[in-house]
Amino acid sequence: MMEEVAQAVPDKSDSGFSEFKRRLFRNRAAIFGVIILSLMFLCAVFAPWLALSDYARQDLPSMLQAPSWGHPFGTDEFGRDIFSRIVYGARVSLVVGFLAVGISLAIGLLLGSLAGYFGGFVDHGICALIDIAWAFPMTLLAIAIIAILGPSLFNVCLAIAASSWAAFARIVRGQFLSLKSQEFVEAARILGFSDGRIILRHIFPNAIAPVVVLTTLEVPKAIIVEATLSFLGLGVQPPIPSWGSIMSSGRSFLFEAPWITLFPGLMIVLVVMGFNLFGDALRDSLDPRLRN
Repeated sequence: MMEEVAQAVPDKSDSGFSEFKRRLFRNRAAIFGVIILSLMFLCAVFAPWLALSDYARQDLPSMLQAPSWGHPFGTDEFGRDIFSRIVYGARVSLVVGFLAVGISLAIGLLLGSLAGYFGGFVDHGICALIDIAWAFPMTLLAIAIIAILGPSLFNVCLAIAASSWAAFARIVRGQFLSLKSQEFVEAARILGFSDGRIILRHIFPNAIAPVVVLTTLEVPKAIIVEATLSFLGLGVQPPIPSWGSIMSSGRSFLFEAPWITLFPGLMIVLVVMGFNLFGDALRDSLDPRLRN
């Protein structure tokens, strides 16, 4: 009898996460996005083994060769293998995407939580900073920052973070404004908990879902901005390969060797689509209004 009762009682410890996984991977778009992103991660991690040759090795007799078995994506104007350069370029895109978004996320969480929780002049001051940041187009602001700091991988991450933190601050502020008047927050105040504990232990865990979704949508934006900066010569500097710099090198050979620009462009499209598909599916899975 006790065994039957035990079998009839559901295990609640794993039910929430299991239900989330079922909702997420029931979406075919999410599965397709995860496959694309998994392939990109594998390319970045195993680049030394997947690359057919050194990404910087020049072979002038093989310059501007069309795609073949020896060079699946062809060669560029210096005879370098495009496939190898694209594989190593995935590392740059991932580093810039996650590091830049990580920095902007940290800034946005800090300022957004302070503005939403304390309000008053703190809220007005931070909102003024957010409005100033939103007044400048993301790419133009990143170009201006790079012009001051100089082109390098870390400076690109700083420039992208400085031009994208406002989105995180805005959504975190909205979540804190909504949650700080809830009963469980009032109960925590009555019990004498400090503001730091209320923010970190009570409000923040309930505000994290939209922040996670926004993160998956901001990473592809950072990848696009990095590719744009590298295309203009303001991003990662040679000989380190970047998808944007590879496309830039193919501008003069669009008719003779279109594959130099075509394949890195396709990689950017696929990766951005993968992040967007996964982000949309993640948003739908975390939305309580769509759970049924």
